[in-house]
Amino acid sequence: MRRESFSGSFDGISESVSSAVIAAVATHRETDPTRLPPLYEWIDPDALDALFAPARSGPRSGRLEFTYDGHAIAVDCTDGVSVSVDGSPVAESIPIGSESATRTDA
Repeated sequence: MRRESFSGSFDGISESVSSAVIAAVATHRETDPTRLPPLYEWIDPDALDALFAPARSGPRSGRLEFTYDGHAIAVDCTDGVSVSVDGSPVAESIPIGSESATRTDA
């Protein structure tokens, strides 16, 4: 089993969990992310991002598994977000959220 490394930059503002999934699959396939089909054909990217966005009470935690273009994707969230493709960790410890990314409802 080969282990890939991900060299992207994730700061919770400029990159989203949905972008991390695309980047992880592209790394796993050793291809350009633009060659992949749209994520929205399998899962709603906005819903995926919202699921792991920080809440008013602090960071969220959980695990989501889904299939994307024939790959088993697992997104784990504790202190950061890790993405696995077909059981292999591809992107690890992606920090999520910041004060400026947290939604405030008036």
